[in-house]
Amino acid sequence: MKNKSITYLIILLLFGYNLNAQNSSISYPATSEEITITIGNDSIAAFGMFAAGKEKKETILLLHGLPGNERNLDLAQELRRDGRNVIYFNYRGAWGSQGEFMYSNCIEDVKKVIDFFSTSENSDKYKIKTDSYILFGHSLGGGIALLSGAKDKRVKRIAIYSPFNVNTASKETLDWAKNYINGLFMLNVDSEKFIKELIDNQISYNPLNFKNELSEKSLLVLDENNRNKEWIEQIENVEYILMKTDHSFSDKRLELIEKVVKWINN
Repeated sequence: MKNKSITYLIILLLFGYNLNAQNSSISYPATSEEITITIGNDSIAAFGMFAAGKEKKETILLLHGLPGNERNLDLAQELRRDGRNVIYFNYRGAWGSQGEFMYSNCIEDVKKVIDFFSTSENSDKYKIKTDSYILFGHSLGGGIALLSGAKDKRVKRIAIYSPFNVNTASKETLDWAKNYINGLFMLNVDSEKFIKELIDNQISYNPLNFKNELSEKSLLVLDENNRNKEWIEQIENVEYILMKTDHSFSDKRLELIEKVVKWINN
């Protein structure tokens, strides 16, 4: 009888815990919101996916590639279900965001977005931990994640896949990028000016300039071939995973999501 009473007590406690958790989710449900963020004289389009619960949460910024057809919103939904906020935004000059699409602007945009969500007003409104951001970047966004996150102490972890490193880009690659940009309609960009900035800053845009700062963070790199392995392995504290797939991991999305969520939760 005593053992049964203890069992009933445990069940009641667990039921009460689950009920409180459910009530918290009901009172503070998961939400989504379109957000306009002002940067200088321009405004960029952002989309916030906020997890359920009244507590402040770790927040992931998704940094898209060129031009950003792969938005990684499948990953965003899973991360939100897992209890984290996710912010997707378009850099200046991309997909309707105002301003000029430049690599330097993209780097600055990341800081400005973090600044926006780190104000006391927005931190309280959107339930955001201001000292615990994660950057998740794809392709061009992978390089931007490393450069923008390296010296920002608010960024604790960086995950990238199929990253683009300006410093290792060949003339053939940059020529291809220029021709590719000329065929796009969703970017406000001068291709000559864009590529010239990359060439002029190939050394300063090298993530290895900040390998000491990056080594202090937790880093995850997923790649579809080993072209990046040599320079990535010069950074400490990196988990490098090679997967046989295409540039957007089209046939490995579930595996990509599983690995990213597992890495975040460790």
